[in-house]
Amino acid sequence: MLVYLDQNYASRMAKHLLGQKGHEAFGKLLKAMQGKALAPPSPFHVLETLFPQRGLEAKAGYLLPALKEVFAALSGGYWVRPWQEVALRQERGLFREDLLFRGEAWEVPADLSPFQGLLEGLRGLSYGEALEAALREVRARTGLKEVPFTRLLARLLARMASDPTRKPRPSDLLDAVMAATVYPYVDLLLTDRYLRNLLPERSVGGRRKEVEALVRRFAGE
Repeated sequence: MLVYLDQNYASRMAKHLLGQKGHEAFGKLLKAMQGKALAPPSPFHVLETLFPQRGLEAKAGYLLPALKEVFAALSGGYWVRPWQEVALRQERGLFREDLLFRGEAWEVPADLSPFQGLLEGLRGLSYGEALEAALREVRARTGLKEVPFTRLLARLLARMASDPTRKPRPSDLLDAVMAATVYPYVDLLLTDRYLRNLLPERSVGGRRKEVEALVRRFAGE
């Protein structure tokens, strides 16, 4: 089973390994997943660990050694390719070997610069207008054809931008690009409640009951 741990899941597993309280369920999940699932790290983990998106972080990078330990146990030696490579390879179809490679790249964060300002420019539009504009902008900024990455990214950005009831988060762009990269390939995306609601078919949120259910699921397989 191919699983992607977003930063919430991966960092809480790492915090458990560091002995921090309140993350015991994630520690149990880490143990239960070993030998049952393949969960590789990605350039998005590097970006969120070394250059946090959620505001000022005095201890940026302090989780890196523990994160390496988490993924050493779960990755099978695989790593997620940069989004640019994944999206370009989709022009020939969807193949898991186009998502993963053997090796590691803990010094190479995801590059979100092509999309800077895009989400802000969509705010105030209806969903349909935002979707059309997002797809046009993503293709223009990346030079990509209308592949699964571009379509999913445009859909996620449009949903985020056109929801008047939701307060934007600093990590929204990163979350959207991450999900657009990995979701077409994985069996499970372990993420937060918001992305789970946007991508309900193969996503699980990070609430305690959901994590405990995952532990039972992996333990029973």
